[in-house]
Amino acid sequence: MSEVIKENKKNAKKKIGTFIGGMAVLGVLYALYFFLFSNGYVTTENAYVTGNQTAVTAQIAGSITQINLVDTAKVKKGDLLVEFENTDYQLALEGAEIALAQAVRNYSSLETNVSKYQYILKESLNNLTNVEKNYERNLKLFNAGIISRQQMDASTTQLKNAKLAVSQRKEALSNAKLQASSKDAYSHPSVQSAILKYKLASLNLSRTKVYAPVDGVIAKKSISLGQKIGIGYPLFSVVDLNNEWVEVNLKENQMKHIQIGNKVELTSSLNKKVYEGHITGISAGTGNAFSLLPPQNASGNWIKITQRLPVRVAFDKKSLEDNGALPLGTTMEAEIDTNTTEDKLSNIEIKSSNPYTLNIPKIQKTIDRIVKANLY
Repeated sequence: MSEVIKENKKNAKKKIGTFIGGMAVLGVLYALYFFLFSNGYVTTENAYVTGNQTAVTAQIAGSITQINLVDTAKVKKGDLLVEFENTDYQLALEGAEIALAQAVRNYSSLETNVSKYQYILKESLNNLTNVEKNYERNLKLFNAGIISRQQMDASTTQLKNAKLAVSQRKEALSNAKLQASSKDAYSHPSVQSAILKYKLASLNLSRTKVYAPVDGVIAKKSISLGQKIGIGYPLFSVVDLNNEWVEVNLKENQMKHIQIGNKVELTSSLNKKVYEGHITGISAGTGNAFSLLPPQNASGNWIKITQRLPVRVAFDKKSLEDNGALPLGTTMEAEIDTNTTEDKLSNIEIKSSNPYTLNIPKIQKTIDRIVKANLY
């Protein structure tokens, strides 16, 4: 019996020794993995897809007469999406055309005024010459005692009035020349002002049609047919799914080795596909620092809470093309390789669009026609 007990103890010691040895080997392997591999990686599930959302707002006030879009619809830049009732703006453009024609006619009349005031001044100068001669004759007659003091005073008054009339006519001529002074009709201030108003009326009429500013997917549609809205009212947004990035929120104690250019492996929670990317920017502050009511930690019962710092990760273009675009707001699992950095960073593509540009050649052709028809 004692032999059996001894044998069992011996076997137990072997098992315990094997177990301890195995644990030691596992500990060594884990230590090697941590220092050689895991120590160079930072992982988190607090990562979200984000991207450019182009908000389209009403540039004019009016009623909506046509809608060519629905939420989730794909659109191309320049597609006609919304139309406003345009009668008022069409009438405003016609009124601006009439005002321009009148401004050109007024400019032409200013040239005529110069000629008119030149004639009036010449007439006043001739009258002054005649009055001066009469004054000289009357002065001799007065000195000879032939005419009375009353007649001499009347002659003196006529001379003063004639000189005053010449001065007034000269001032009127100078003012007429100033009003008409310009290289041509296009450079005259009143005509320029009318042209500007005509262009503004053309621009407002063009704004009755709303076009897609960029390629993308329609989101947040907030309008309906017949709805009357004001300037600045949000119509819809266009989300560019080909111009996305990931916002990775890292704990502050994970930031020690993080730097711009680090490679990142991103696993989508939506489609389980793996995307490649790299860090392109690190936020200047934590999320709390930019909140509407930032925390105040001056009280005596302060408790330290680890903060998170947003890090911007750009998708590698080829990875995004191969795996497909992701809806904004979907979550990702991010694994950052702090041992590897990318030298040539592919920045987020910056796009711009202004669908409300004037057709300058067409407008200028109309302006030229109006000016030519009203010059005389």
